Amino acid sequence: MTEEVADLMPDGRSELKDICYATEGGIALHLDVLGPEPLPAAPLPTVVRIDGCPGWGPGDRSSALLPFANPVLARAGFLTIAISVRHSGQAVFPAQLDDVQAALRWVHRNPLGLPIDPGRVGVWGQSAGGHLAALAGLHRSRRTPIHAVVTISGPSDFLRPGGDLRIDRSSPVTALVGGNVTTHHDQLRAASPVTHVAAGAPPFLIVHGTADETVPYEQAERLHQALLAVGASSRLLPVVGGDHDLRAARYDVAHEVVRFFGEVLSG
Repeated sequence: MTEEVADLMPDGRSELKDICYATEGGIALHLDVLGPEPLPAAPLPTVVRIDGCPGWGPGDRSSALLPFANPVLARAGFLTIAISVRHSGQAVFPAQLDDVQAALRWVHRNPLGLPIDPGRVGVWGQSAGGHLAALAGLHRSRRTPIHAVVTISGPSDFLRPGGDLRIDRSSPVTALVGGNVTTHHDQLRAASPVTHVAAGAPPFLIVHGTADETVPYEQAERLHQALLAVGASSRLLPVVGGDHDLRAARYDVAHEVVRFFGEVLSG
């Protein structure tokens, strides 16, 4: 860690906020860093949290600082990074995936000299953030490899809708791709993680409530089965009776996320 970064740490906490990682379409994109205190000199496994904006709409990446999100990972010894992405009112897909990939390039470039281990990078997110985490993990890149993915309550197949995943009328999904299934079938397919499942995918932890009213539980099953079919490592964790937000199980889920990343990114 550089002396300049150390000087920015407020009150000795291992936290950096509002760092601009890219500017896309005239929109500045920012990230927040949270890590154990004090930050070590040795590189740490690093996990990127994708803003769980409701329905790919305007979100607040500060939700990553809720105690069952990035703080639980930081306490377990991970360096965490929460990113903002353009929402569907600012740009249609694949802009959101482009932004995640730009953030990953920032992580691997590491311009601030943070204790990032580029060989141990994970991504996670919930709902819309979980969808983008899955997509990012399945769009493999030698320049910005991802070694573990956690998707929570995320959709995986827009061409098999249900719940609030409506593709024949105005909905968050059609806003994401810019049109309905009649005019934007190919875009809906391209935005579906199951489309991109292939051998060599990183290990996945898929968490989903069986009573999810927004994104049906079957979406998690489809992604899980597709990963297993190509020989990828996938663990499906059903939260019995859990709703979309998993309110009653947030800390239990956080424990499983820490355990998963600990196992896969152990080095």
